[in-house]
Amino acid sequence: LIIREGLPRTVTHVLVGIATLTLLGVSIWGATQGEVGLGLEDFFPYNYQAGQWARYRTEYLASWPMTMNWGAVNYTNPDTQMRMIWQFENVVSTEHIAEVDTNQLWIADFAVWTTRQCTDNFYKRDPAQPECGSDIIYPGDGTMCKGTWMPNTLGLREKVFNTETCQPREGGVCRPTNQMHPFDLMILGQTVEGAGEVLSWCPVFQGWSDDKLKFCVEKWRDFTGGGGGLILEDDTATESPKCKGEFLKDDEIISPIPLSKGPSMFAIKLFSHQDTVDMIEQTRAFCDDDEQVHCVLSGIPYDYWEQYTTIYGTLYETSGVAIAIGFVVAVLFLFVKIYLEPLHNHSVHQILAGSLAGGFIIAITCLISVITVIGLSSLAEVNLTAFSVMSYVLSIGFAVEYSVHVTHRWLTAPSELESAKDRVGYSMSFLFLPTFMSFISSTIGVVCLAFTDFEFNRVFFFRPLLIVMFVTYFYGCYSLPVLLSTLNARFLRLGQQSRVGVSDSDGKGDHELGEE
Repeated sequence: LIIREGLPRTVTHVLVGIATLTLLGVSIWGATQGEVGLGLEDFFPYNYQAGQWARYRTEYLASWPMTMNWGAVNYTNPDTQMRMIWQFENVVSTEHIAEVDTNQLWIADFAVWTTRQCTDNFYKRDPAQPECGSDIIYPGDGTMCKGTWMPNTLGLREKVFNTETCQPREGGVCRPTNQMHPFDLMILGQTVEGAGEVLSWCPVFQGWSDDKLKFCVEKWRDFTGGGGGLILEDDTATESPKCKGEFLKDDEIISPIPLSKGPSMFAIKLFSHQDTVDMIEQTRAFCDDDEQVHCVLSGIPYDYWEQYTTIYGTLYETSGVAIAIGFVVAVLFLFVKIYLEPLHNHSVHQILAGSLAGGFIIAITCLISVITVIGLSSLAEVNLTAFSVMSYVLSIGFAVEYSVHVTHRWLTAPSELESAKDRVGYSMSFLFLPTFMSFISSTIGVVCLAFTDFEFNRVFFFRPLLIVMFVTYFYGCYSLPVLLSTLNARFLRLGQQSRVGVSDSDGKGDHELGEE
C-alpha cells in the first residue's frame, strides 16, 4: 500500500503519518512518567523467598543508615563550627531523614561541654575531678577548655524548654537570651532586658590552637564518651581498671583533625527508588554542594542509588553520541557508496550535499526511534537503569540498519524516476522483503527472553527490546518511506543517468544499465 499508485497509497501515507505523530506524542508523554532505579526485589523471581523478603523490606522497612562526614576543615573557627551545625540541622530537616537532636553531633556537644551549660559535673566518674570544659586546664598556656557564645546568625535550632509536657526531643543547642546563664550574658555585655536584636545564642569555642583543641577533645572523650568518629592513635587507650579487656575512651586523637563524622542517622520513607534519589538530592544541597564548608554524605543510599541522580544525563549523553556517530557513519557510507558508483554524472558537491541530507534524515529517524522506545518502555513499567539505557541505545543501531538502506536506495534510484513517490516505490519494492525477514528473525530472538523465570530479564531486556524491534521497523520501513515520498528536491536525486528497464528481482538493480 505504500508503493502502489492512486488513492490506496495516499490513504496509507496519511494513516502512517497520523500513527507516527500519535506514537511520538504518546511516547514523549510516557517519557515524563518514567521512574528510575533497580532494587533487590528486581533480581529475584517473585515467588522466591529472597524476592518476597526484598519486597517486604521495601514496603515495611523502607530505611537505610547514613552519616555525614567532614574532612580537614578549620574546626577551631567559630564560623566553621556553626556552619557544621547548620548543615546537620538542615539535613535532618529534610523529608526523608529521621529526627536527630543537634547535641548528637560531636562538634555541638563538645561546644556545649566548654560552656556553663555543661551538666557532666553532676554525674562525675571521680567526685574529686571536675569533668566540664570550663574546669579543665590546658597545660600549654594555662587557659581553660572554655568556650563562649555567639549570636545565632544562621537561624540554628534552639533547645526545647517546654516543661509542661514530656518532650521526646531536645532540639538544638542554641538558647534564647532569657535562657542564658547570667554570668555568660555579663561576659558578653548583655542582659535579658537589654539584649537588643540578639534573641538567640549558640555555643562555640574560639582562639584555640590545634594542640589545645586536641587536648580538650581528648578530655571530653574521656569524661563523656565522646564521638565524632575521630581518627585515633593506635594503642593509646588505657585499659579499664574495673573490667580487664575493655578500654577507656582516653585515646590520643590525630591532630590537626583530618576527618570527623556525624552521629548515626537514618534515611526513612524510601518506598520507591525515586524517593531515594529525592533524598540524595535534598540532603546534598546542604552538604556536598555547600561551598563554604564541604562535607560528604555516605551510606548505602549514596553508595548505590547515587548512579540514578545522573542517569538521565547518562541517557541523553549516550544517545546523543550514538546518534552523532550514526550520522557521521551514514554520511561517509552514502558519500563513498554513491561516489564509487560507475557512470554517475554528479559532482562531488552534489554527492556531498545529498549524503549530508541523507545522513540528517537517518539521524532524525534514530532520534524519534529512541524517544519512542524510552516513552513506551516507561509506560511498560521499565525503570530507567544502566541496563535499560543499553536497550534504549540499541534502538539507534536498529534504526540506522533500516534507514540507511532505505535512504541509500532512494537517493540512488534511476534518474528517470523523477517523482519522490516513484523512487520510494523503487526502493521498497526491493527492500520490503529483506527488511521484513530481518525484523522477524530479530524479534524471534527477543521473544525467547519472555520465558525466563527471572523478572529482571523480562523487565529490563525483553520489554524494551521487543519495543525496539517494532518501533525501529515501523519508523524505518513505514514512516521513513512516507517522509521520503514528500522530498522532491533535485539535489537528492543521485541515481545513474539513463537507467531504463531496471529489474530488481535478482537483487542487481543497482548495476543494470539500459541503452542510451
